[in-house]
This record gives sequence, C-alpha cells and structure tokens, in this order.
Amino acid sequence: MTLIKAAVCNESRTDLTIEEIKLLSPEQDEIRVTVEACAICHSDITYIDGGWSIGYPVVLGHEVSGKVTEVGPGTKTKLDIGDQVIVSLIRTCGKCLACKRGHDVACTGKFRLHETSPLATKTGEVITHGLNTGGFAEEVVVHISQCVPVPKDLPAAFAALLGCGVMTGLGAVFNTAQVKSGDTTVIVGCGGVGLASVQGAKISEAEYVIAVDPLENKRELAIELGATHALEPSEDLHEIIQDITGGRLADFVFVSTAAPSAISMSMQLIAPMGALVLVGMPEDGVKSEFDPGLLAARNQRILGSKMGTSKPHFDIPAMVDLWRDGKLDLENMVSSTYPLENINDALNEMRSGSAIRTVICPGV
Repeated sequence: MTLIKAAVCNESRTDLTIEEIKLLSPEQDEIRVTVEACAICHSDITYIDGGWSIGYPVVLGHEVSGKVTEVGPGTKTKLDIGDQVIVSLIRTCGKCLACKRGHDVACTGKFRLHETSPLATKTGEVITHGLNTGGFAEEVVVHISQCVPVPKDLPAAFAALLGCGVMTGLGAVFNTAQVKSGDTTVIVGCGGVGLASVQGAKISEAEYVIAVDPLENKRELAIELGATHALEPSEDLHEIIQDITGGRLADFVFVSTAAPSAISMSMQLIAPMGALVLVGMPEDGVKSEFDPGLLAARNQRILGSKMGTSKPHFDIPAMVDLWRDGKLDLENMVSSTYPLENINDALNEMRSGSAIRTVICPGV
C-alpha cells in the first residue's frame, strides 16, 4: 500500500478535490504505473456532471500514459520497471468467447479489480476505481492487459490520447466502418474523437471527408487535419452534402457527439447502402427515433462503436507508427496541459467546448 494524491469526485456536479488516498499494491496479473499524463475525456465529465450513474467517491480519468513502477507477484509479463506504457480502460481475459473472437471491448472475463477497488480514503472508505483506471492521480493499479508498451520518445501527453480518444476515433473508421479508398465520410462533432476520425478517413483515402461542428476553430482544425470540407450544422445540411457529393450523400456518418439532435440529423445524411456509426456516448435515458422501413428499404445500417471496436495491443502500436510516419497529428490534438492541482480548470476548459483535449500532468 502507498499514499498518493488524487482528484476525488465526492458527489456529482461538484468540483473535484485533491486528496491523499491509499493505493493498494498490485496482486497477480496487476501492475502499478506512475502517471505522467492523463487526458480528459467527455466520458469523465459526463460522470462528474451526473449524466451517468457511478458510486461515489470516485477517481476518474482513463486516458493514461506513464511508467511501470511495480509488477504484482506471480505476474507473467515482458514489461519491466521503468517501461513506458499506455493504459486503456479495456481489460481482457483472453479466454472468454469475445476474446477468442478478437472482440476485446466485449470481454466478459472476471477480474479481481472488478470486485475490489485498489483505492480507499485514509480512513478506509472504498473509493470507486473509475472506468477501470482511476487516472486522475499520481499512480494507478490496473490489470496487466490494460497496459501497452510504447517507445520512450513518444511524448507523454501525446501518448495519453492514444488510450481512448484517438483510439476510439481512428478505430471507428478503421475497425467499425472499415472505410475504403473512394468512400464518402461525414464526421459530426469535431472534438478529440471526431478529429481523430477525420484523420482516419484521410488516412483511409476517403474521397470526401466532411466535418460538421458549430465552432469555427474546430472546423478550421478539421481542415488542417485532412477534412475536405467543414460545415456548420444547419437545416439545409442534407442539401449541402448532396451538392458536395453529386447527390450521393455519405457512405458513413460518424456521430462523435452525444447530442441527441445530432443523431436524428445524421440519419438524413446516409446514402443507400450506407451506415450511421454511433461513436459518442449519450447520457443515460437518451432516446432517438428513426423510420425502420426507410432503413430497410435503403439497405442502411446503424453501427455501435464502443472504443472504436479496438484491440489496444494491436491498434496502439499501429497508431504510434502512424504518428512516427507523420500521418497522425497528435500535437494539434492537445489544447493545454495542467498540473493535477488545477484539474477543475482543465475540466472547465473541456466543458466550454473550445478545447480538443486538455491533459493532466501530475508530475508538473
């Protein structure tokens, strides 16, 4: 057991507080990582703001990069103390049907950390291990399957993005939709996930990469990152995209925002034989309507894309290669960095909608 500083959410819709808490030592098949960077995801904010239910108190944060500090006894791994790793929230047992089929995000395995949080207050009250990670802290204890080694020359703030946001956006394009050269793509919502999808569509050589966002700075960045067009949401968006595509509309529409209105709007942008890809995660209880008759008559599909249908141990090294080859821009995805003590400022910058990703660096 060790004492660490962490940003604790004690109840919804309140500021996080920096507290000294207990972190239990890793057991077999677990690992302790010193956090060098943790990017803020809108999923963290949804929990903090009460959009999804979770047990309080909780330490959130799940886009982590850092160094291996301790390996649990009896753990079989090639990782050594000091190795640079990315931590994702995806745990895999390697034994269940989902894992055998290569569906890492759907693993049904049982893990000690599902039942026993490694976090507690100094008086012994259990603290929820948010999103399998608890990354808004100086250190984390996670399952070994959550850790992917990365080269030491990859900056920590860039690496953190690969743990969720960039992996989710790229994975939606590469894995879920499997976009091919010549396809037409529309990306609705140009935050970190959406801009990763923009880059993925460009890498996949889509003929049209049409970004849609209400904020001018995000539309401008989308163009810089590879979008062929950047549009504001509007009532005549359907007609505008028809004009751009010669009446074809989109083979794939990626909804990277959780706004319910974006889903219904996006349904109107799909071409016959096309697909709506749901990437953003709405709050609990959100409903959306569609006409199943039209969907069937047009041979259209709706695809869920949790975490980009990713396999982190395969996809993260591939993303590092794309970054090294100059095909994946991570620098422009980091809006700002903050020390752990200023996490509420970082959260508010993300809430404002102007930031792509703010990153917490506990060691700063």
